[in-house]
Amino acid sequence: MANNFRIIYLYIVCLITLTMIIGGIVSTVNNITSYFYPDSYLFFEEDNGYVTKYEKENQYELIERNEIRKQNYKNEKIKNVVVSVVVIIVGTIMYKYHWNTIEKERIK
Repeated sequence: MANNFRIIYLYIVCLITLTMIIGGIVSTVNNITSYFYPDSYLFFEEDNGYVTKYEKENQYELIERNEIRKQNYKNEKIKNVVVSVVVIIVGTIMYKYHWNTIEKERIK
């Protein structure tokens, strides 16, 4: 009976780690795509027609802030890619360990 609970536990951990791996892959692809093709509404456009008189006077400052915002956005996406890759690696290691344990249990 205890062996049945152990096998069930191992299968549940494998299911959870597969979910981690899939989530990590989706997150990685999403962040890489967002890095190269950021949402256009996030950044100030110089000639979008929505610039007020005050903003035109401070246009250089706005452009500088916009460049900083773009760089911060890209840095955030790079950090998110690293985290997603780590989730994939950890999930894969845990999956392989638990799946190998299941295989050993079957042989017994």
